[in-house]
Amino acid sequence: MPIKKLDDVIELVKTKPKKRIVIAFGQDDTTIVAAKKAIDLKFADITIVGDKEIIKEICKRNNIDPNIFKIVNEPDEMESGRRSIALINEGKGDVLVKGLISTDKMLKCILDKENGLMIPGQILSHVSIAEIPNYHKLLIFSDAAFIPRPNIEQKIAMTNYVIATARKIGIERPKVAIISFSEKTNPKIPTAVDGALISKMAERGQIKNADIDGPLSIDLAIDPESVKTKGVKSCVEGNADCLIFPFLEAANIFYKSLTYFANAKMATHIVGSKVPTAISSRADTVMNKLYSMAFTCLLAEKEEEE
Repeated sequence: MPIKKLDDVIELVKTKPKKRIVIAFGQDDTTIVAAKKAIDLKFADITIVGDKEIIKEICKRNNIDPNIFKIVNEPDEMESGRRSIALINEGKGDVLVKGLISTDKMLKCILDKENGLMIPGQILSHVSIAEIPNYHKLLIFSDAAFIPRPNIEQKIAMTNYVIATARKIGIERPKVAIISFSEKTNPKIPTAVDGALISKMAERGQIKNADIDGPLSIDLAIDPESVKTKGVKSCVEGNADCLIFPFLEAANIFYKSLTYFANAKMATHIVGSKVPTAISSRADTVMNKLYSMAFTCLLAEKEEEE
């Protein structure tokens, strides 16, 4: 059965062996409170890399015993990212989580050719899973954080990544929409051409385990009535499980609009790295950070099983 709520991710990961989370520059209230919840729910042990005194002060004002964490004292932001990844590479962690460290600095650490977490030949991308109050299932989309102007090769990788994510939560054959502003294939609009190409690749079995259509506007991707009204024939049928956005700006605006206007719950993770990695926005809620931790721990479990 497909997972339809992010709370179900937590319930599932609680049934698995604990994973070891390493948090880079974990010295903000929301990350530390989320980490404490992960420990209380018994799905993770937590190592926090950051300024020890700041971490203790945050624990004090949130009534958290700092001794529940393993704290690695590293006050420098960039160095905290490097040390966190070193712990992962030394086999002392199963999952990496971004704390207060900026995304660009975290990425520099991950992308380091000698000491980072990149898998040779892989494309690093960002996948979000949204639980939206007025949508009937979880919605997976990419890329809201990393690739500003994805080329066709990157979009193909992004498409395969969202398919893999959907299958992790029990959707055997996800419906994937390649988003543009219109469903018309206009040779003058690169995003429309990309959508048509990826759709044809899927039709011919070059991309597997999904029904893919593009280009599609957002309404045709997620609203069956719009499909009916506009008379469009699409294998996605206004019932998308996954969206591939044309640009980072569009995906990021979508992400933040869902969060602030629709009160959506979110889990996010990176694909293309050696271990499951959660890179939430520094402004994300405690629960969204907890969901990201839970989902990356679930990914680590399933990777081991496979």
